[in-house]
Amino acid sequence: MKLLLAALSVAITHAWVSTGTTGRHPTMLHGSIAPKDFKTGLTIAIEGQPNKIVEFQHVKQARGAASTKTKFKNMITGATLQRTVQAAESFDPAQIDRSDAQFTYAEGGNYFFMDMETYEEKMAEGGVVDDYKDWIMEGMTIQLVQFSGKIIDVNLPSTLDFEVVQTDPNVKGNSAQGVTKPATLECGATIMVPGFIDQGERILVDIPNKSYMSRSK
Repeated sequence: MKLLLAALSVAITHAWVSTGTTGRHPTMLHGSIAPKDFKTGLTIAIEGQPNKIVEFQHVKQARGAASTKTKFKNMITGATLQRTVQAAESFDPAQIDRSDAQFTYAEGGNYFFMDMETYEEKMAEGGVVDDYKDWIMEGMTIQLVQFSGKIIDVNLPSTLDFEVVQTDPNVKGNSAQGVTKPATLECGATIMVPGFIDQGERILVDIPNKSYMSRSK
């Protein structure tokens, strides 16, 4: 009798664990990513850590399956990895959180942001923001990428509008195509702009390529 009651207790406990509520568990990402789905900036999981695709090249072979030469950047350690991915391989998307935040200030080599939903202050280490440190301005809204509560990357809009605060004067009648000159923008970055751009004008910048696009409308 005691043996029967013990077995029944174990069965009930197992059933409770198996069918317990799911609301307390984190949302899981499902599906897989094949090499044909690769794109620059895509973040996938490799050995449980988020890795961003920095660059890739599909290689077609005369014999055998195609492959993809890929450069990954580990979003936790910052290390880069060169790897040839076979067509039959697939990856899970990294479980990362993205949220909009407003840049407030920099201090001691770190960058501080205010979450646009919770108004909570969040800090990113300097190394995370280094690629964009000359482009972000106080009050600018950017996207924070977080993994296990830590900011591992920041994303700026693909196009931003800036005032040219310093550049050489435009020579009257200078309309020759291909003539460029350096221009310092209000954010602190310096890029090459067409010779006809004057100081005080506003221009659109392609942020991923950090290059001039056009005059602002």
